[in-house]
Amino acid sequence: MAMIHQNLTAILILCVNLIASISYFIIYTRDNLKNAFSKLPVVVQKIYVAFFVLPLFTAPFFSDAKFADSNRLLLIAGSILAIGGFALIVLSFLKIGVVPSIKSDGKLSTTGAYSIVRHPIYFGTIVAQLGLSLANQALISLIYLPLSIILYYLMASIEEKDLIIVFGNQYLEFRKKTRGKVIPFIF
Repeated sequence: MAMIHQNLTAILILCVNLIASISYFIIYTRDNLKNAFSKLPVVVQKIYVAFFVLPLFTAPFFSDAKFADSNRLLLIAGSILAIGGFALIVLSFLKIGVVPSIKSDGKLSTTGAYSIVRHPIYFGTIVAQLGLSLANQALISLIYLPLSIILYYLMASIEEKDLIIVFGNQYLEFRKKTRGKVIPFIF
């Protein structure tokens, strides 16, 4: 019974991510909602962002459904991936602030991690989720990972429409040079 409870908890935690993602699509595809959101205090915007990432980072700790027995190699590899993903997220946020790909000074970020992948915060989140899932051998989180990748790809696609409007040819050139949208060189 405890195993069912733990797995249900992991599923419910991941549902928070899914609901946040759906709300993102609703907000960012309607100009009036997007404008209203952009006028909210930055702290509220950051809390909203937390609903995307925290479920992905916490669910692996609540899943009793394991895809492997306790494995030191998976723990080490997963931990390295998670730390790398978190580092990428932090470095990217330090570079651009709250809104992906746009610095607070209104300039397009194209250097550092942004020269490898256009949305490094999303990529870092995916890497950290993969790492935590491997380190904890969390089957439910690992199964959810492809959906996370698709959701982040769709979010990035929505954001890129705005980036083209804001930055025009500069963004189109950046997009040609930096081929990976959420996964470097691939996707």
